Amino acid sequence: MATCIFCNAVKGETKFRKIYEDAEVFAVAHPRGAAPGHILVFPKKHYQIFEQIPDYEITHLFSVVNKLSIAVFEGIKAEGTNIIIQNGVAAGQEIPHVCIHIIPRKQDDELPLQWKPKRLTEEQMSAVELKLKGAASEIGAFETEKKKEHVKTEKEETKILKAEKEKENYMIRQLERIP
Repeated sequence: MATCIFCNAVKGETKFRKIYEDAEVFAVAHPRGAAPGHILVFPKKHYQIFEQIPDYEITHLFSVVNKLSIAVFEGIKAEGTNIIIQNGVAAGQEIPHVCIHIIPRKQDDELPLQWKPKRLTEEQMSAVELKLKGAASEIGAFETEKKKEHVKTEKEETKILKAEKEKENYMIRQLERIP
């Protein structure tokens, strides 16, 4: 996207202090970080929300986040990290490009990232549990790598059409969530 600040950073058109880069992932120092050493990690491909990223890309993205978190511990002697994804406008996402925050923490740093837990009734908990279980049952298999093209048989075509219909229903639900 031409107006996305993260896509522009990948192209070198926006100035950030680059911490790490590989073929798929870019990481920069947050210009207005919550703490010294706050890092923003994002995929080079433009994805607006987390659910749009294919599984095989998530695996690499989180491997990089893990290594950068280690670097925060070792490099600036952090005592902990908060790893946060603001996924959607309601969650505080300001730029429509998936981004993972690695925020260094020290004991008693007074960084206010705590929230008060909601008290739900047993009935509310049961209702939420049933809804989440129902939605989770539709997850399906995980993609371990990018799919390779090959000639499909008639049986495979039928199976693919069924899977695409299920995926379409899932994608429609996800598109409704896009900020």
